[in-house]
Amino acid sequence: MPPASPDLPSAPLQALHRSQRRLLLGGGGLITLLVLLTTAVSIFAGVGEFHDRERQKFFEARGAIDYFLVQRDRAYAGSVNANDVMWSGQREELRRLGRPMVANYLSQDMRTVVRAEGPASVPWLVLGDPERPMPQPELEAYLGMIYQYSLYTTAAISSMQGSSPAMVYGYDPQARLMALPGVVYEAQLLRGLRADSRAQAFALLKGIERQAPLQSPDPGPMESAARGHRLASLFGRNPLDGRPSLVGILTLAEGTTPYFRRVTFEPISSIGSRLEATAAGSYLLTGPTGEVVLAKGPLSREANALGPLLAQQDTRNVTRLSFQHLFAVSGGLSGTDWRFTRLYDWSALWRDQGMAIVARLLTALSIIAALWLLLWRVERKVMAPALAEASRVYESEALSQTIIGTAPVGLALLSCDDGAPLLQNQVARELATQPAGYSTTPALYAALVEQAHALPGARKEFNWTLHDAGAAPIQLQVALAIARYRDQTVWVCALRDVTAQMELQQTLERASRDSEDARAAAEAANRAKSAFVATMSHEIRTPLNGILGHLELLARSPLQPAQQERVQRIRLSADSLMAIISDVLDFSKIEAGQLDIDPAHFNVRELIEQATLLYAPEAHKKGVKLFYMIDGELEDAYQADAHRIRQIINNLLSNAVKFTESGRITLHAGLGNCLQPNQSVLRLRVVDSGIGMSDEQLAHLFRPFEQGDASVSRRYGGSGLGLALCRQLAHLLGGSIQAESTLGVGTVFTLEVPVHPVDAPHGGDQPLSGTTVTLLSAAPEWRQEIGQVLQRWGAGLTVLDRPAALPTDAATTTLLIFGERRAWPEEDEQALCSLHARLVRAYPSGPLAPERRPDGVHVTSYSSRALLRALLQDAMGAEAPSPVAAQARPPAGRGRVLLVEDNPVNRELIQQQLEELGWHVGTAEDGQAALSLWPSASWDVVLTDINMPVMDGYELAQALRARGDKVPILAITATALASERERCRQAGIDGLLLKPLDLERLSAALSRYVPPSNRRASPSAAGEGLPLKLRALFVESGARDLDVLAAALREGQQAALLDKVHSLKGVLLMMGERPLGERFGAVEHRLREHDTVDEAELQALLASLSALIDSYREGLPDGS
Repeated sequence: MPPASPDLPSAPLQALHRSQRRLLLGGGGLITLLVLLTTAVSIFAGVGEFHDRERQKFFEARGAIDYFLVQRDRAYAGSVNANDVMWSGQREELRRLGRPMVANYLSQDMRTVVRAEGPASVPWLVLGDPERPMPQPELEAYLGMIYQYSLYTTAAISSMQGSSPAMVYGYDPQARLMALPGVVYEAQLLRGLRADSRAQAFALLKGIERQAPLQSPDPGPMESAARGHRLASLFGRNPLDGRPSLVGILTLAEGTTPYFRRVTFEPISSIGSRLEATAAGSYLLTGPTGEVVLAKGPLSREANALGPLLAQQDTRNVTRLSFQHLFAVSGGLSGTDWRFTRLYDWSALWRDQGMAIVARLLTALSIIAALWLLLWRVERKVMAPALAEASRVYESEALSQTIIGTAPVGLALLSCDDGAPLLQNQVARELATQPAGYSTTPALYAALVEQAHALPGARKEFNWTLHDAGAAPIQLQVALAIARYRDQTVWVCALRDVTAQMELQQTLERASRDSEDARAAAEAANRAKSAFVATMSHEIRTPLNGILGHLELLARSPLQPAQQERVQRIRLSADSLMAIISDVLDFSKIEAGQLDIDPAHFNVRELIEQATLLYAPEAHKKGVKLFYMIDGELEDAYQADAHRIRQIINNLLSNAVKFTESGRITLHAGLGNCLQPNQSVLRLRVVDSGIGMSDEQLAHLFRPFEQGDASVSRRYGGSGLGLALCRQLAHLLGGSIQAESTLGVGTVFTLEVPVHPVDAPHGGDQPLSGTTVTLLSAAPEWRQEIGQVLQRWGAGLTVLDRPAALPTDAATTTLLIFGERRAWPEEDEQALCSLHARLVRAYPSGPLAPERRPDGVHVTSYSSRALLRALLQDAMGAEAPSPVAAQARPPAGRGRVLLVEDNPVNRELIQQQLEELGWHVGTAEDGQAALSLWPSASWDVVLTDINMPVMDGYELAQALRARGDKVPILAITATALASERERCRQAGIDGLLLKPLDLERLSAALSRYVPPSNRRASPSAAGEGLPLKLRALFVESGARDLDVLAAALREGQQAALLDKVHSLKGVLLMMGERPLGERFGAVEHRLREHDTVDEAELQALLASLSALIDSYREGLPDGS
């Protein structure tokens, strides 16, 4: 302990030192006592757990014995029930069986051997009491029952020829008749029992029942022999070999009157074997008087000494005893008067708990040692320095005064009462005396203290302005806080001259305002630019809607192949222009915060296949292999904005195809890492072997209107907006998009978006169950992807990478050649085809619908649905549908549509599109005109433009809803901002259709809002769903073709006949007249195969065509 400071009184320091030592030593002793008590409690708890485990072992072992006894009881109950039924219900049959044996029994001094016929029967020795003969009817019944016993008694139980595991015998309740299995001679029985006479043997065998508490039996049937007072169990010794046995006395009774008793001696060793199989250890089985029935284990040597002690315990309860160095857990067994006991000693306790006890003691000692070491260090390192610190308090006060005096800011201690300075440095004194507005120094401090009282909080900070006549104002920064000084409350006041700092701050604020004005102007200019781009995109959409709509209608009309090709090329160019405009409009919506997300259910496989199918022709044209791979762990359906996901995938695939000249492109779908419950992350990766990118190009890859460099734009074209839009859409979906690339090697784009799994019902569980398919593909990607699809469909699968790999003993039903053809020798493929009954070819340029051709069924490799249809129809041997028939027109008379559009060009286009889809159309140029038509007809749906003169689409919807009309209202617009959608919803508009409208989207929207069950029926004629011009053209050309056919038939011109039949077949299928078209197709087939057709059949065909033309002519406005 260092000496106390001479400036401090020694007595208080010594008293403080004594108090510290008492606190340390007293606390240490208390904690030591608690540690010891805790250790003792822990040791006793461990010992208690050991006893509980031994008790649990007792219950497990006793349960095994109880289970054995219960099963034994149930077996006896079954025997009792069967015997009672036989005795009561088959008495006459028993007498019939026993009657032939009575004479032999009586002739041999009431002794006979009963043995049924059959190799498995067991002989029973039957002995009677000569002094008490049994009436003959009763004797016959008993002999018949013993005859039945002979049939079913097990030899292993009844044999007395050698060492027997059990002994069985039976007798009537008056002991007039005794029967034993496995014995033939009475002398043999007397020797085994060591008896001199039959009477002595009877007494010995019947005497066992005197040891059992027999009760009046209950009438049967019963589930438990013991509870029915039919079975009494006790300990005894086998009278034949003296072995300890479990004795079972089974009483057979008719009602409550016993008619027979069977006694069984089962060796105790069977119970011992069950104990050995259940648990190790020492066990005892004792009888009611304490005699040892069974002893097992090393501690069983104390069994005889424990027997009397255990006999004193109640068998109904489980008790724990201690005897000398032993512990015992004991309890009764169900159905017997025996007691089961588990033994263990101190050595077992030490083996189980010794290490734990030693560990607890060592832990306690370690804690106590660490505690006192800590207290010693506290004494040396904390308490002693604290006392030394007290001597330096006075030095600290002197130092504080020195610091105040030398600080570069004004510091002062002011009285809380009047602000008088108790202590101040020179800087504070100069600031306080400098202004002329304050006559004395305390007045300045009083003003500051008064201002501090008016402010909230314990620490006061504020600025103070000092005005001096004829001089510039001085800006002071003031900080005050409450403190204690010499037993009184004071204000600690800090003063700092911040005049120069305030002037600098004002200059910076002016610069900041100028910068903010410049930023606002830049943002306004950017918004104006975005608004201009969006407006221009909107204005372009409206005329482009007319171009695309009329192109689609033109493509569906009869055209020459060259004309059809030109239309398709124009359509591709218009679609490309539309895609660019849509990207610009979407980008401007994102910048304006107006692009909303529309989650819906979608199928990942359909999304992936549609995307690859869209870009497969361009990839195939460039010689680039396009694959898709979908992980099997993906669910069938998810919920997210599938349209935006598709938009991103299409952009990525478009770039991959554009920048890849050779090699392959793979679109992979799987699951990413997700930490949110009830949510998944859909990971889509597009991997290509294209030109790749450098690190510099990757750095600004996702910037709008930028590409890798100027040469990329010149060589490949493009707006440079696609990837920027992809990143914006990915962020809007809550996901991300990343790019990895190596220059000259290729690029990997990874899109991750959160999706929600949907509990959607599966389609056909296993549509190919029972079908065997050989999959042949040179591409490992196709082998993996299509292989798992076929297995999921339930097909038996063999996968080959070349034809020669098929084992010679293979026998399959269908051969599926998937991917590029001619990747192997032609003769190998032909040899493989010859081994299969059917052949399906799937390749990138294959047809969308399965087509049967001479070399098998052909189908595209980018549609699993089409592949399944091909495999199913191939398995059934059905012919693939005609491509023309697959494009059959929708049926006429779908419903009534009111079209409201002020632009006559757009109105005419949409009307033609609706008529093409088979709808009856009424038109109005504005909302008011539409309302005037409303009472005159009933409409299934209203299609309206939004912006119209007189009455716009919003006002029309509000007016219809005000009338209480529930008809679906769909608005047609060139843009669909979130604000516009909300306004439509408030006006009562059910949905929005975005221009340009194609027939597929228009038909899907109408089917969604107007299901077929809600459509109003309307009369229709032949071809009513087709455009008027097309129907008129069909009537005119059909009449000419009819005349040509008739002339060719008359003149026998087979070539002209075949040519015209082929032409009419295509026209009829295109017009949707499938039945008649198929009849023309059948005639064409026979003409090509046999070069002749029955003339009557041709005449009937011409009559059907003539009737169809007449029905079309009647549907024309002029009736001709």
